[in-house]
Amino acid sequence: MTSLKLHKKAIYNKMAFFIVLYALSLGAVAAATPSEVSSNIYFTLGDQHDFPSKKERKYFDCTDKIFTVVELSNLPKTDYDLAIVWRDPSNTERERTEYPFKVSQDETRIWSWLSLSASKGASMIQWINPAAGLEEFIGPWSVEVRINNKKIATKQFEVVC
Repeated sequence: MTSLKLHKKAIYNKMAFFIVLYALSLGAVAAATPSEVSSNIYFTLGDQHDFPSKKERKYFDCTDKIFTVVELSNLPKTDYDLAIVWRDPSNTERERTEYPFKVSQDETRIWSWLSLSASKGASMIQWINPAAGLEEFIGPWSVEVRINNKKIATKQFEVVC
């Protein structure tokens, strides 16, 4: 090989080295500053328009409409599947809400709700005992929140009558 060809080859090798080094540094910067995906899950009652309020609660009455609110931040803008699993005090799955949603903003707020119903015939004595027919619902409940079938949180609330 002539010295000119060797010189060109050395220049190309240096250029390739710097291109790879630059690409790696861009990757390191991107890895060092990812947008943090965060979530906030809480329970609440409805407001005057029957939308979930922003006031978190842990204890609910047997007659309350109980909302599970999921607030997500910095989720990549694409389609997702939400599942909310409600488990009663005996750890039996009582309700499951499945909902496809699309993230188009930096913050997303979605919710599901649960209304408890007394057993048949309980209404005749509920004027004496408001918890009649609802005894199986009294106690700690757990709610599991899943996005794309990946559990992101399990939280608890309590029903008291």
